[in-house]
Amino acid sequence: MAITVQANPVNLTWANFTVVPNKILDPADGTLVDAYTAFNYNIPNLPPKNYGSKIGFADPMTITITPNARVWSGVAQTAALLSHEQWHYDVGTITARVLAKEMERARKNTAAELITLLQNAVRLHFTTRTGLLQQRYDIDTRHGTQAHYQRIWKNRMTRCLANPNATQLGGYYL
Repeated sequence: MAITVQANPVNLTWANFTVVPNKILDPADGTLVDAYTAFNYNIPNLPPKNYGSKIGFADPMTITITPNARVWSGVAQTAALLSHEQWHYDVGTITARVLAKEMERARKNTAAELITLLQNAVRLHFTTRTGLLQQRYDIDTRHGTQAHYQRIWKNRMTRCLANPNATQLGGYYL
């Protein structure tokens, strides 16, 4: 079997956003933005599986990605803004895929070692690497206002989503 990733929903709509009364402070750079999208993840807490003298993560297992999205009440909810926010959400899927592959290969002597491995891997993929990608994307696209770079990053994401074995996006590790 496998450890898989499922985004729920796959594609954002404005119904997935919480409407807020003020512009939103982007925690990455302190910029006031019209919308902000991050993702939540759920890794089921399943008992480890025996692999001979070692243990690994349960298999099958599905890591679920869900949106954590807000939009300012004073902004027009355009297709362009939604597309920009979709990219931020899709980062959860592509980084979770790499995490899932790492979890599939993991073999340890104890459950404590397995938990430590998972905590370190989550921090690497969902915090460090996701943060670098999100920050570079927003710098290049000026938070979605630079159409040329928005198109470049969107094309990169489309190719990455189409390749379940992708380990990089735009030269950045996932």
